Amino acid sequence: MKNPFDAVQRPVIDPDFSRTEGYTEQQWIQLLVTARDHHRSTAYRTRAYALLLVLYTCCLRIESLLAARVEHLGYDKGHHAIRVKVKGGSWRKKPIPPIAWDARCRTTSTAARTAGCSRPRAAASSTNRPCDGCCASLAKRAGLGDVRHPPHGVKVDAITHALAKPDDRPDKIQRWADHKDSRTTQRYNRCKELLDDSPGYALATDMADAWSTQKFEQGQPQGRSAEPSASRASALR
Repeated sequence: MKNPFDAVQRPVIDPDFSRTEGYTEQQWIQLLVTARDHHRSTAYRTRAYALLLVLYTCCLRIESLLAARVEHLGYDKGHHAIRVKVKGGSWRKKPIPPIAWDARCRTTSTAARTAGCSRPRAAASSTNRPCDGCCASLAKRAGLGDVRHPPHGVKVDAITHALAKPDDRPDKIQRWADHKDSRTTQRYNRCKELLDDSPGYALATDMADAWSTQKFEQGQPQGRSAEPSASRASALR
């Protein structure tokens, strides 16, 4: 007996499409400063700041951080670290950069405890909803309210900014992001669609330089000078 749904045409879904808009590094600095110094509740300023900074610098999913416990924090081979349960159920040890560790230590709600949940009270629930509200409130206060940016977008921003560094190592960033497939990491990369990064510009510049060198070697009529290669490259753009 045939399955009647075999003939149904299914919609084509682009796996790289996302409605979530990202922040630039400058916007991230603005958001973190707002969380640290201008949060509506003074008592939650250091906690919200630590939450965002650990999410960003450790490239964590919000669910992993909310499930973390104080006993999962530790010190290993000169690094402050945290053991978190990542997507798929496996456990990973993530190094915590000094600035994020210092922010975590400033949150008195977790600094003095040796057991229990490690999340700041600004995210005291084990669900994402309070974090969504916290991020939305901070974005609005920082002047970024028009950008839709839930907590999971923090990981997307971290990967995008890391891949944009001149000395980036995609293999290291893939491991840092806890991805098994490099294609998954590239789906998080918003820089891949930027026109400025097109390899065609480098090819066009080399071609313009080759043409300029060839004309110079063959000789040109007197009174006519070769155009600078940069101008030719700009013309080819």
